[in-house]
Amino acid sequence: MTTGEDFGTALAGLTRASRTRLAAMLEALAMPREVERRTLIGSSVALGVAQRWAHQKLAEVSGVRVAVDADLLNLQAMLALLGNRDGHPPASSLAETIASLYLARGTDFVGLLRGAFSIALWDAREQRLMLAIDQLGVRQLYWALRKEGLYFSSRSSAITTAQDQPAEVSPAALMQFLILSVVPAPLSIYDGVERLRPGYFLIYERGQVKQQSYWDMQYQESKDHDVQHWATAVRGELREAVRATAEGCSPEKTGAYLSGGTDSSTVVAFLDDWHPPANTFSVWFEDPRYSEIDFARTTAQAFRTRHFERCVSPEDADEAIPKILEYYDEPFGNSSAVGAYWCARMAREQGMETLLAGDGGDELFAGNERYAADKIFQVYDSVPLWLRRRWIEPVVGLLPEDSRPRRFLRRACIPNPRRTLSRNLFLSLQPGEVFDPGFLEVVPAEHWLDILETHFASASAETELNRMMYLDLKITLADNDLRKVLGTAELAGVRVRFPLLDQRLVEFSGRIPSCLKMRGWEKRYIFKQAMKGILPRRVLLKKKHGFGVPLGKWLLHNRRLNSLVVDVLSDPRTRQRGYFCPAFLDRLMELRRGQHAAYYGEVTWYLLVLELWHRQHLERTFGATLAN
Repeated sequence: MTTGEDFGTALAGLTRASRTRLAAMLEALAMPREVERRTLIGSSVALGVAQRWAHQKLAEVSGVRVAVDADLLNLQAMLALLGNRDGHPPASSLAETIASLYLARGTDFVGLLRGAFSIALWDAREQRLMLAIDQLGVRQLYWALRKEGLYFSSRSSAITTAQDQPAEVSPAALMQFLILSVVPAPLSIYDGVERLRPGYFLIYERGQVKQQSYWDMQYQESKDHDVQHWATAVRGELREAVRATAEGCSPEKTGAYLSGGTDSSTVVAFLDDWHPPANTFSVWFEDPRYSEIDFARTTAQAFRTRHFERCVSPEDADEAIPKILEYYDEPFGNSSAVGAYWCARMAREQGMETLLAGDGGDELFAGNERYAADKIFQVYDSVPLWLRRRWIEPVVGLLPEDSRPRRFLRRACIPNPRRTLSRNLFLSLQPGEVFDPGFLEVVPAEHWLDILETHFASASAETELNRMMYLDLKITLADNDLRKVLGTAELAGVRVRFPLLDQRLVEFSGRIPSCLKMRGWEKRYIFKQAMKGILPRRVLLKKKHGFGVPLGKWLLHNRRLNSLVVDVLSDPRTRQRGYFCPAFLDRLMELRRGQHAAYYGEVTWYLLVLELWHRQHLERTFGATLAN
């Protein structure tokens, strides 16, 4: 969008139009600062939008009805592409532009859009419904086919609110949440409700649903390995991505998250080129194992930003947790949402309307620690099989069972992506030790990683590194981190843009040779070469830290939060859900008090989130739980 005032629009609709059902769906989408609701209701379809700001997101052009939530970077280019076509008036709004593009290009128009979007489009002449989201999954759409018609919405709860039958939990989705801390697409936590995958559109006509991919990440690696060439090219593409993302935003009302890592620091560096001095926002924690505030301050000082920061405390977590659990209408266990919420809220209190986030750099330029950790297994795989079988494995087999070489060989025999998750608690224990037998009958262990393995196998890539990054684009980024940043920002009333997920930059990164993304065991090699002389050396060469929150520690040592954990996980209602063995819950309560409190504390948080989700979104008793 060319305006800096658009904080998002929630879409809802259904075929076999019903004013009553649509009104219920829009009520379920209600959020603070909503300014109006608009509807288009005909005999076959009902469309509705719940808008934060009064920009036209609903329109009809020549029998094509559109509801849209979009933050496009190339809207002017799309208007120029349309021109003044004979027989059609010029588009005057975003929704009219989308309708006109469909009339001109058919369903192919969606591949022309650059930015974040979710679109619902009804073609009255063809009696066809089209749903689409952007290439990277910044926006979301849920859908469900029921006997009374097809429902769709920006949030799953709007569908379950309006449908005839009561909502039921999807056991497969629940298992995915426990493993990943989030429910991945195409699943939703509700049985029979699906989420559209990034880069896909859906067509519903004649009672049938068809889904089609219109974009996917391609890894067509260049044969040119010249470091200086690629460093210069990467620097230019990063600068252009930030410029394109910041264009049209008010400098006084635009800022950037600043964690202290290379991604957020890069966004700040190039934002400062266009909007000096940049506004930057950081949160930190008293536990130094979770805080990068010194690096954030180094970046802020280097670029002389208007810097704001806040130390997030257990009391802040206690305040934020009810808001976060109420907002996410599916179980969402990314504990760093607590820090993200306070960072966005601080920015809003300082008058910001838009924040630029650094998400995506790890997945494009090989920044995650597990990429380097996995490389040693790839090196072992390159050892001749006869040598491994005849000499290495027999010798290592003589060592104690729990020795490091024995543990290494066990993991080396596990193919990716299972190997990257082999230390996950729910995958490392015997299923019968954790789960109720009835639950395991419905969700057998052999299917727990089907979604991850499908992504991994479908990557258009020749190297293990690119396949791992592709998987992270789909799961770690689209399903998890983007939902964390966008959701907490929406709670705070701030719009977010992601410069490092600009489509041009994403596609460019797929052409960089893998050996330059990670040279030896050095992560982000070409990225660091590109940013030499721009980022402070201390920031550029820092060890990967990650944006974590000491929530496991807080859940144990803060009296109120600890009481919440004990009360909820000891409650008979929790233990009678039919998911877990009671002995496992007892064991977890003990383990979180031991040597690995942070690790088991995260798992405890997942279970707490799951149970409070049941009470808040299915039983509506969360408020009473907190009041006790």
